[in-house]
Amino acid sequence: MKETQHTLKSIHLANERTVWVREPEHRATNVTVFLDAELYRDRVGATSIIDALDSKGDIANSLFVFVSMESAASRWVECPCYSPFAQFIEEELFPWLESVYPSALEAQERVIAGLSYTGLAAAYVSMVNPSRFTKVIAQSGSFWSNDCWIIDYFEKLDPKPKTEFYLDVGLQETQEGVLHKEDVLQAVSQIEAVKRFRDALLRHGYRPRYVEFDGGHDFTAWSLTLPDALRWALPSTRNKPDHAAQRMQQSCITDGRR
Repeated sequence: MKETQHTLKSIHLANERTVWVREPEHRATNVTVFLDAELYRDRVGATSIIDALDSKGDIANSLFVFVSMESAASRWVECPCYSPFAQFIEEELFPWLESVYPSALEAQERVIAGLSYTGLAAAYVSMVNPSRFTKVIAQSGSFWSNDCWIIDYFEKLDPKPKTEFYLDVGLQETQEGVLHKEDVLQAVSQIEAVKRFRDALLRHGYRPRYVEFDGGHDFTAWSLTLPDALRWALPSTRNKPDHAAQRMQQSCITDGRR
């Protein structure tokens, strides 16, 4: 796939970041935005995963947009349900993307993906901008943030967004009472918080794709579940099962229930 590197300045965030855009051989009919670009590209191996899926026709044509975290310090500010970050995505990233890549204007599926803290951010952005994204991929999303604030926020939303959700989490993500930094306490475990968010979705008639894998908060684990997540988000008539991911998954039920 052709890849182009850009620099995008943000007024809402008062900073700038690198954005990598990968174009399929044929006209893209979808847009997939990855937050935490550096982690997805360097640690998860997302570009190789995408190339492999694309070469086999396992996913529909999509522009793949990798958005840099800008810096580790910015990540702590921008990811935990931060309104200016949602504005950046809606009012700056997408207008720029659609001006440079006109096919984005006609995208059928508009997907936003994140892992850990950006899994939380992806879900939040989709709720603040309910008409922008059709699907969210949250890999081990940090829904524990701020005492599970996003779950309460979602419960009170009226009307609810029509977004579909893919959630995965590791069976070993059971740590509680974790002090990540001076003012960031994780009281609830990752797996418990993801289950709470899944259950909130179910209560309101959603059918989330929920996956438990036999692992922890780990890039290798996310690299094994990502192919299934992308097939779900960008369905192709030539989809084939990923046996490595199937062996790793404890549960993968379309309605979120076991």
